[in-house]
Amino acid sequence: MSNRNIKEEFAKVILNAKIAAGIFFILLTPSIVMIIKDRTEVFGQDQDFWFRAGIAGFVLYMGFTIFMWKCPKCGKFPGRGWFRKECQSCGVELS
Repeated sequence: MSNRNIKEEFAKVILNAKIAAGIFFILLTPSIVMIIKDRTEVFGQDQDFWFRAGIAGFVLYMGFTIFMWKCPKCGKFPGRGWFRKECQSCGVELS
């Protein structure tokens, strides 16, 4: 696999990570609003519903991190952060 292909594949991994994080944020936001604004409902749903939705978003994001956050070359955990320059396992350039 060439360096260009590795960078393109890792760019897809980063995009998917950002989508998973966005879903988590969208599902968590109503719970935060309800606590700060002292509201009992948001979009017709109570706090328990939004708390569970936030937990589901967290599980989704953690599942992505565990199963999909991998180096395209070695298939191992490349290290933390979306702005990785190289894989901490094999040293290949990622971006």
